[in-house]
Amino acid sequence: MRLVPIALWIDGRYYDASQYGANPAPMALEPQTVYEAQSLGEPTGIFTITEPKQVNGNWVADGTWRPELPMDAKIAAQAAKDAALKAKTPSKVILTGDADDGRPVLKRAPGSSTDSGGSQSAPASNSDPDRPVMKKPPPDSSSKPTMGTPDEPPASGSTSAAKTQTSTANNDPDRPVFKRPAPAPSKSDSAGAETSTPAITQAAAASNDNDPNRPVLSRTKTTKPAPVADTDSAPSKPGATSSATIKASRAYPAISDAGNYETRSLLYSLTSGERQIQEDQMRKMAMVEIRAFAAKHTGPPIPKTAVITDYEVRAFDLEFSSSPTVVLTAKLPLAAAKGQRESGFTYYVALVARVDINDQAQKIFASVTDSTRLDAFPRMELIDAVDADANGRGDLLFRQYSDIGISYGLYRVSPYQIEKIFEGGSSL
Repeated sequence: MRLVPIALWIDGRYYDASQYGANPAPMALEPQTVYEAQSLGEPTGIFTITEPKQVNGNWVADGTWRPELPMDAKIAAQAAKDAALKAKTPSKVILTGDADDGRPVLKRAPGSSTDSGGSQSAPASNSDPDRPVMKKPPPDSSSKPTMGTPDEPPASGSTSAAKTQTSTANNDPDRPVFKRPAPAPSKSDSAGAETSTPAITQAAAASNDNDPNRPVLSRTKTTKPAPVADTDSAPSKPGATSSATIKASRAYPAISDAGNYETRSLLYSLTSGERQIQEDQMRKMAMVEIRAFAAKHTGPPIPKTAVITDYEVRAFDLEFSSSPTVVLTAKLPLAAAKGQRESGFTYYVALVARVDINDQAQKIFASVTDSTRLDAFPRMELIDAVDADANGRGDLLFRQYSDIGISYGLYRVSPYQIEKIFEGGSSL
């Protein structure tokens, strides 16, 4: 991971961060400075500068990268934190164990009204005059055992009287009775015959088989995963974006703000059908812009059947509106004609449009160049949308390639036009 300084927002103005406060490294690359990398306006990781250095005359910084936790990991971490905090909170009732047999004993917390100085409360409760006790009925009584108080005289009787009382209690019609469970069904020795059980009879089983809503258990089928194509060796298909066929390092805009900086998503969600419609419109407009540029600058002829197949389209919600801002960056390579020594000629286009209420993309900005005119017309590559001045709205950040190097441009989009609000920075 490497950080490239672009812009500083100070007192309502932008300054070139690659030069501001250089001593000798610029102020934006001071060690231990923390940047929050973003993707579509939302945090995606934390970059902490460890060492600024010069590479080919440009200041950059190495550092450590810590990916931003996904939402479910954040929730799990918060739940674990709450559980640990709850475990540290003392309870009003403490469960202790006996040193002899390990039998748990409930003990009151110190300071409570029923605390007996750390001793067990069971013996003290036996001396309670109002404590209910179980007493046996007189021998000549056929009633069941009743609840009484200690002040009543205890009943006495012989062993035979106790047995008589037990026998009498067994004749109580309201006495609960424990029954043994029914024996398990066993298969008979005859051919396939089975004994019926009290829970499920053969008639009930047959009726369940005919029930259309009866749940059925089935084994899952084990399928082999489909092979994944190697993007390095697989040929590019028509309509595939460059990110699917070309390996490249990902660039993120990053913000370092010591204040209360709130982020929001700058993504405009499109359905698959809406995305296809916008992509088709943007590709058609891009071909119109390329043909107009080629005719004006006497470029190589473009076949009538030429279409853009290497492109990237993104939709943004830059200002809380119901109209998305759609950005296309693409290239159109052309084969050299017979007899020409030049090869590898390519057109590059960057297109920005706003979608109206009729779902029609209206062009507000276009930049076209080719591989031989980068000195006059830089090639523009979209990095992302970013809220650079913390005003709640997103701006478009482009990387600009020319024949002398790389610079960056920050563009503010309005419903009918686009304005460049900053250009500067430097890179490899």
